[in-house]
Amino acid sequence: MEEIQHDYRDRLDNNVREAARIKQQIRLIGMLRLAVFVAAVAGVYLFWPNGVWAWGTVAVAGIVLFLVLARIHDRWFRKKEFVDCREQIIRRELALLDYRFEGIDGGNEFVDPSHDYSFDLDLFGEKSFFAYLNRSATTVGRQALARELLSPSLDGKAIRQKQEAVEELSRDTGFRIDFQSNGACSGENRGDRVIADRLAEMPRLGTRRFMHRFIVVLPALYVVLFLLWGVGIIPGGFIGGFFVALLVVAGVYAKRVTRIQEQLNRSLYSLSRYSRLFAQIEQTRFESARLCQLQWECADESGSVSQRIARLRRLLANLDQRCNFVGFMLLNGFLLWDLRQLNAIDRWLDENRTKLPRWIAALAQFDLCCTLATFRHNHPGYVYPEVCDSLRPVMQAEALGHPLIPRDKCVRNDVPAMNEASFMVVTGANMAGKSTYLRTIGINYLLGCMGAPVCAGRMTFTPLPLFTGLRASDSLADNESYFFAELKRLQRIVERLRSGEKLFVILDEILRGTNSVDKQTGSLALVRQLVGAGAAGIIATHDLALGTLADSLPGQIRNYRFEATIAGDELTFSYRLQPGIARNMNACFLMKKMGIIPSESSKNDS
Repeated sequence: MEEIQHDYRDRLDNNVREAARIKQQIRLIGMLRLAVFVAAVAGVYLFWPNGVWAWGTVAVAGIVLFLVLARIHDRWFRKKEFVDCREQIIRRELALLDYRFEGIDGGNEFVDPSHDYSFDLDLFGEKSFFAYLNRSATTVGRQALARELLSPSLDGKAIRQKQEAVEELSRDTGFRIDFQSNGACSGENRGDRVIADRLAEMPRLGTRRFMHRFIVVLPALYVVLFLLWGVGIIPGGFIGGFFVALLVVAGVYAKRVTRIQEQLNRSLYSLSRYSRLFAQIEQTRFESARLCQLQWECADESGSVSQRIARLRRLLANLDQRCNFVGFMLLNGFLLWDLRQLNAIDRWLDENRTKLPRWIAALAQFDLCCTLATFRHNHPGYVYPEVCDSLRPVMQAEALGHPLIPRDKCVRNDVPAMNEASFMVVTGANMAGKSTYLRTIGINYLLGCMGAPVCAGRMTFTPLPLFTGLRASDSLADNESYFFAELKRLQRIVERLRSGEKLFVILDEILRGTNSVDKQTGSLALVRQLVGAGAAGIIATHDLALGTLADSLPGQIRNYRFEATIAGDELTFSYRLQPGIARNMNACFLMKKMGIIPSESSKNDS
């Protein structure tokens, strides 16, 4: 881990030096632009007595040189934007390596208490697993990550291909950081709607056929007019009148063009900046089958996708030239610039509208692979689980730990083999580690299904739908009690099992909302029902009576425990899983220690 942190710090130092160099270049080019402007004005003044050709040549040369320097200036500003984004990304990596979550996106909008497992496993929200994992460069990549967390593929072959892709990308840190930096430069907001949806709502932008043809021949028409003026056939005022007439036409369309421009910037601006991301994918050689497939899906038979999207960026930039008053006058007076650019953008949409969804979907999946690859790179001690195609075992692991528990505090435990129609019953005292153990199993099982490495020394699993019952809450809106909410969740499990679906089930302290006798009876019946339906999983409980099921269901129920040790006035925990049924409970001890109920010594004193 120290080596990884050192690498990120070296990259940060190099980035700071590059940023300083770019700022110097920007200042230098800015001074050159100013010098060219002053020289052009001085040249026009000095050559004014020599006639229009003399001072006009100086003016044109000055304008051309000024515009060239402006384009160079713009390229350096884009480089500065890129290195600034890269600095933020590297600093974020260093922060998350230390489990610092300030300002990190937690994906709060994906929180869903009714989901099969996401609420129980704290996948979304502040300091959540999503916040720790997410390295998405795009909005569509962020949404793909959320979907993968909520509903991963359960196909063994697909999972193995993802593992290969993640491992390949994990070896190229520079590529991943640059990919995120290019995405950060896109100007996207994480709340942006999916681009394909916005394109579907985009109306036709172009002009009618006559106006379209007129705009096409307009430059040639001006050439003819200037030639006629040069040979004295028409007066210069005729050209001026034609210029003004075109400005009037542009003014008539100006309000509509402004409205369309705003819509285009909302819908296509971030897409136009995706060209850098597609270029990175196109220019890189991949080996894994998954990445090669995504690279092929990002391609186009008629040309480079990155160049096509770069053209869209140029068209939108061209349209933005109308925001400058002088630019609006000159460009529309000579070329009907606004309508010309709308026609060009409309043609671009006609050519690419149907292909965009495929390109964007492939980019989102590639972005997802980069996120998982960064997770892999930052955790070199993690392993890829072995994926089984049978139900033996549904899950088994050695030295399993939770990724969100700091490395120096994480206690790792084994997970005995859980097969079809078998359950672990884990008993233990309060705060002994039962709930953490269940969440550790759940989060690593999910990582395995996603094709990511897991926090374990070794793990084998069969990808099945995961269903948990670790926490429930009252719902005032639905007028539901805590107990009824839990019953509805258990009902969903049983119904899905009865329909023939195989599930991996993780439950914590079931039926806690009723009295102890009723709870015990119901719990025993539920476990028998789950085992009989072929489910596999684990149940944690304070109810030691559940341990007796191992006698009546040998081989299907196995007992494990987390113990608390009470020595004198001290309570300690090992957080180590052990076979058998728990012997020590600590509720009364803690209540006495906190003064909630009187201790034996205080009774004697009284």
